[in-house]
Amino acid sequence: MPASSEDPAPSGFGLRPGHARQRPPLPLIGALTALGALALFVAFFLPSSVTTVVSPTPAVVAPPVPASAPRADASPAPASDASRAEAEKLMPEVLRRVARMEGEGVRQWGQEPVGGASLPAVEEIIARATAHLDKQEYREALPLLRQTVEALDRLAESKPERLRQAQAAGRAALAALDAPAALRQLEIAAALTPGDPQAAALVERARKLPQVLAAFRQGESAEGAGDLARARNAYREAAALDPEFEAVRAPLRRVEAALATAEYRGAVSETLARLNEGNARAAEAAFERARRANPQGPELADLRPRVQAALQVASLERLRVQAEGLERQEKWSDAVKLYDQALAVDRTASFVLRGRDNAQRLVQLHQGIDTYIADPARLQSADPLAHARALLAQTVAPEDDGPLLSGKRQKLAQLVTAAQTPLPVLLRSDGSTQITVQRVGQLGTFESRRLELLPGRYVAVGSRPGYRDVRVPFDVSTSTAEQPVTIECTEQIR
Repeated sequence: MPASSEDPAPSGFGLRPGHARQRPPLPLIGALTALGALALFVAFFLPSSVTTVVSPTPAVVAPPVPASAPRADASPAPASDASRAEAEKLMPEVLRRVARMEGEGVRQWGQEPVGGASLPAVEEIIARATAHLDKQEYREALPLLRQTVEALDRLAESKPERLRQAQAAGRAALAALDAPAALRQLEIAAALTPGDPQAAALVERARKLPQVLAAFRQGESAEGAGDLARARNAYREAAALDPEFEAVRAPLRRVEAALATAEYRGAVSETLARLNEGNARAAEAAFERARRANPQGPELADLRPRVQAALQVASLERLRVQAEGLERQEKWSDAVKLYDQALAVDRTASFVLRGRDNAQRLVQLHQGIDTYIADPARLQSADPLAHARALLAQTVAPEDDGPLLSGKRQKLAQLVTAAQTPLPVLLRSDGSTQITVQRVGQLGTFESRRLELLPGRYVAVGSRPGYRDVRVPFDVSTSTAEQPVTIECTEQIR
């Protein structure tokens, strides 16, 4: 009978509930319901297994009924109704399991049969069930849907064993350098353990294996041709691409050892050659290369003291040349410092001892002369004047008497001469004051008197009965010559 707008929609996937429509004949409703569920099933799981799918639509219009089809108002057999109802009940469970396994990557890991379960086997059962559902043969489709559920269960239960087999096969293929097989098996293992960093790392190793092998083969080829440096670079590239690539370790060690041996022998030969040339720095550099190449090399024990001795000689020679350069510039204090450095290298070197003594003597000579040039008044005393004369009398080697020292000696000689040359001094008084000049003597009374005095500082003392004594200091120098010095007692004592 036609359905009213208030009739509820039948259960299943073919019709949307709540739509006003006319109810097709019952057998057709069952077929559409099964096919609607099947459409969802096929859309997720078997896009290539069914050629014709009836999609659910908001309103279903029954197609023309073939002459052999039952009448629209005919009731299906009870067995057919029961089979259809169970099929409609099983279909959501099948769809749920299919969706879950699709999300778990079954198409990647479920292809091979393990424990009697595989994706192709499940697909074959579903294809047979679909063929029966296409013909509305629910009784025949029902056991196949049950088998589908069981097959999906077995497929899910096979995951741990599949993981074990894929990991073992993948590692074995890596060890056998079979990149395609390793990648295939390790990708299966990664699909079975999503998010596992170790599984992802193994997949990455498998993907890089062709590059690793290419670099490894280049290393083998270069090693066979005797190009050890190129072989080492290629082996290192392979090891860098995959640090766990075992095959490259032994040849890399072998090539590196051979290169180290060659480097050691070459460095030892170069060390000897540079020692014979007297090039200590180059000999030291070659010796260090030999030591790095083979720290236990038997030749090192003999070469080490020879290199050190050569370096010592070179260091002394360098300091000697530098010190002599400073001496030519009359930088005697700096030269002494360099000689001290040379003494730290070899305290027995004759040129060091001789050069340092001479430089130190000239440092003292310069310092002594500088003292009197800076303060000529010191020469007014007998001892400093005698010391200045002694400085001028010191003999200096012609090569040491440079322009600087010569100029200083000349200046000091002038100061010494000036210190010994009397200068005229005019003294004035009042004729009543008794005058005494310290270091000269009593001069009596006078109004004017001229004296010849050596440069220096003097003090004149005046005294007069009934008056206070006076003291008048005065300097005698070329700058004060002809300047009169007045000594008079003018303050009466009351």
